[in-house]
Amino acid sequence: MDDYDIAEHPDLRDPDWQRRAVKQARAGVRRQRRTGKRLAWTGVTLVVVAGAVFGLVQWGRSTSAHYDGSAPPPAEMRPTAPSVLPDIARVNLERPFDGTPAESWGESVDGLLAPPPGPVGGFSAAQVQTAVDQVKKVIHAARLDRRTIEGRDATAYVNLLAPSARADARAAIADHTSDSALTDVSFAAEGFKLLPANPRISGTITAAPGTNAGRIALHASFVVGYAFDPDGYTPIMSPSYIDVFMRHEVDFEMIVGSNYDKNDRGLWVTYSDYLVYSMACEPAKKGYLAPAYSELTTNGSPVADEAAIYDVTKPMPEVGDSCS
Repeated sequence: MDDYDIAEHPDLRDPDWQRRAVKQARAGVRRQRRTGKRLAWTGVTLVVVAGAVFGLVQWGRSTSAHYDGSAPPPAEMRPTAPSVLPDIARVNLERPFDGTPAESWGESVDGLLAPPPGPVGGFSAAQVQTAVDQVKKVIHAARLDRRTIEGRDATAYVNLLAPSARADARAAIADHTSDSALTDVSFAAEGFKLLPANPRISGTITAAPGTNAGRIALHASFVVGYAFDPDGYTPIMSPSYIDVFMRHEVDFEMIVGSNYDKNDRGLWVTYSDYLVYSMACEPAKKGYLAPAYSELTTNGSPVADEAAIYDVTKPMPEVGDSCS
C-alpha cells in the first residue's frame, strides 16, 4: 500500500492553512458515569459505592538486558515513542501508529501490566489471577474485538459481566441519544471501519480488597488507539486524521462470596471514566467513534497536557467538553 505523498498537495504550501486544518482535525470530549449496583448479601441489599480510589501498585521488573519476547519488554528496553501526536506528518496506512505515542504499545490485553499474582485480603493468588484475567477478557471484548467495534455487537462484553449486571449494561449501550454507549464499549460509527492494523493498547491493572467481604476490587487504567480506514479521503496530513484515542479509568469488583446471590456473582463495573481524543464530535455525542478527517469543520478545544492522555501514570487531564 502506497504512502500518501502529502507534500505534493497545493494547500500544504500555505502554513496558515496547515495550522487551521490540523487544529480542526483534533477535538476532545470527556464523559463519565458513576454507577451504583444493588447486590444481595445474606438477604440484605447493599449499594456498591462507585468511584473508589485505588493507588497504583508498584512492583519490581527485571532489568536484564535479555528479552525473550514472552512478555511486554520492560520500559528501559522499549523504543522511545513521541509523547503527543505530530501536527503534520507522512502517514503509512500499513503502519498507521508510526510517529504516535501508540507506536510501541501492544496489540492485545496481554500487554497490560499487572503485578505478579499474589494473595489479596482473604483471596488466594489463584483467585486474584482469575479476577485479573476476567478484567482482561472484558477489556478485550469491549475495546479491542472487531466484532464489537465494527459489528457494533456488545454481546461478548455483556456476557462476561455478572448476570445481574447485564440488563443495565445493555440499556446503556442501546442508548444513542447520548454518549452513554462509549462508557461500556467502543462502537465505530456507521460507514467507518478500521484499517487492518489492530488497535493498540497500553496500561495497568491492579487488585485490592473489595468494599465488603467476598469481593475483589480491581482498577484498570489504560488507553487504546484505533486506526480508521480513510476510504480514499486525501490528503491525510497527520495520524490525527485517522487515529482515534480513548483513555479509560475503570473500577471493577469481582463478586465471589458464597453469601451473594448466584446471579450477583461475577464481574461488575462500578465506575467508568473516559476521554476520547482526535475524533469526530457528532458521532461521539451519540456513542460512536469516527475519525477526525470526517468532520474537519469542528473547532476542537486545546488540551493543556495532551501527553497525559496517552500516559496512564499521569492523571486523566481535565479537558471539559469541546464537542458541545
